Amino acid sequence: MLRTVLAGMALVLGCSQAAWAEKVELATLDWPPYSGAIAEQGFLSVVLRQALAYSGHTLQVQVYPWNRAVKTAMGGSNTVLGFYSASRLECSAAKGTTSDPIGYFQFGLAQAKGRPQWQTTQDLEGKRVGVVEGYDNGPELTTLMESKRVLADVAINDLANLRKVLAQRVDYASVDLLVFNYLQREHELHGLELAKQPVTGRLPLYVCFNASPRAQAMLQTLNAGLKKVDVQAVAQNYVRGITAGKRP
Repeated sequence: MLRTVLAGMALVLGCSQAAWAEKVELATLDWPPYSGAIAEQGFLSVVLRQALAYSGHTLQVQVYPWNRAVKTAMGGSNTVLGFYSASRLECSAAKGTTSDPIGYFQFGLAQAKGRPQWQTTQDLEGKRVGVVEGYDNGPELTTLMESKRVLADVAINDLANLRKVLAQRVDYASVDLLVFNYLQREHELHGLELAKQPVTGRLPLYVCFNASPRAQAMLQTLNAGLKKVDVQAVAQNYVRGITAGKRP
């Protein structure tokens, strides 16, 4: 009898969870290995799926160019609740609310192999630096660009930005370290290297949720799940898997 009661309770709880389960739609950009049209849609997507699964929810990812991803998520859509991967500054500019961190990024400067290494910001003055439209490149480089001490050259994505360095259209390209390593390997950009000195420290990435009541409720649900996910371990395992040439 007890076994029958327990089985019935489990069935009710299972049905209840299924009834409350939602398909969470978020927008992102093609930014491998973080996100995009790659295995499991990048390791940030893996982190989000794991975190949402604790509440029985599933993730549906829409991949767009960066500015379109932001507009889709924050422009009053009834279905898309937010976008990632956002810095705090990018989310603030979009008038959104950040989740707890879902990963970390760090920007550096890609350059032609063998050229002198930059040491101080004075070495960058007057140089042409490629940036991707809409990206937060960190406070140091942003200040140099706003003061016109560095000449910013805007590209549509990271790959186009890196190819500008190879074509000698810019002196440097601002790029995340993991993104550079991925694109250099996948697209055989052998003439490029990362400058030894990064442009930023290691900074957190977030989901930026819009102001809708459903988005704000899902923000709390996601944060609860993120407390149970080892974000750094997911990132390391994913990168290790793609570096070895196999799906994580």
